[in-house]
Amino acid sequence: MGKVEQIAENKLKQCRRLMRIAGKRLTDLQSPTISDMPSTPSYGNRVEERIIEQANAQYELDEIYRAITWLSDTEQQLLVAKYIDRNKPTDRMIMTDMRIDERTFYRLHNTALREFSESYRAGSLFKCL
Repeated sequence: MGKVEQIAENKLKQCRRLMRIAGKRLTDLQSPTISDMPSTPSYGNRVEERIIEQANAQYELDEIYRAITWLSDTEQQLLVAKYIDRNKPTDRMIMTDMRIDERTFYRLHNTALREFSESYRAGSLFKCL
């Protein structure tokens, strides 16, 4: 696997974490409590920080999904199964589901990563080289 493919894979490996962040409900957050007891000053608002964190995570996911849609159906299926599917299937399970052998899987995987890196934010992953 080349440098470009590794960078693309690192970006895709963030998907499940981003999905968890973007999917958090705002009701899970607690409002600040008001008390007359002395405390250390709090800078910023945790609810605002959470909203910004969620918005950033959702934006990043949208960019990843947009880049994946430019790939072939087979490449999309492979990347979604490997990096986005919540069940976290193994490579062997993906090969079985897609009815492809190991050599084809890895060739297709590398091609999909390369093409993903080209379509993600107009090739911005190449600037990381």
